[in-house]
Amino acid sequence: MPGILVDQNIPRQVTVWMRQRGYEILTLTDAGIHGADDEKIAAYAVANNLVVLTQDRDFGEIYHNVYKRKLTVILVKTKDGTPKSIIETIENTHMRLDLKKLQNQLVIISKKRIRADM
Repeated sequence: MPGILVDQNIPRQVTVWMRQRGYEILTLTDAGIHGADDEKIAAYAVANNLVVLTQDRDFGEIYHNVYKRKLTVILVKTKDGTPKSIIETIENTHMRLDLKKLQNQLVIISKKRIRADM
């Protein structure tokens, strides 16, 4: 799997936790695009073969309208968006889906459900 570009709405604790588990993580600050709009983030991800990890539903629209089958987005849906709930969602998903093998699709994950749009 390519590296994961972590959107600014993903708490730092999640980024640290994912790095500790062997995920190749790049923050928007690392990429030099902190504060960029969603379309610029998506374009950067496509150009650099990165997966976008986000809680921003707008990336679903960007995927469908601009980058279908060119961009990989993991959209995390939780009720409260806390680091704990995001980590639990990723852990639960990882047991059912290998996040390291996703490519060119929109995957929406929650604690109880995974929906992939290819």
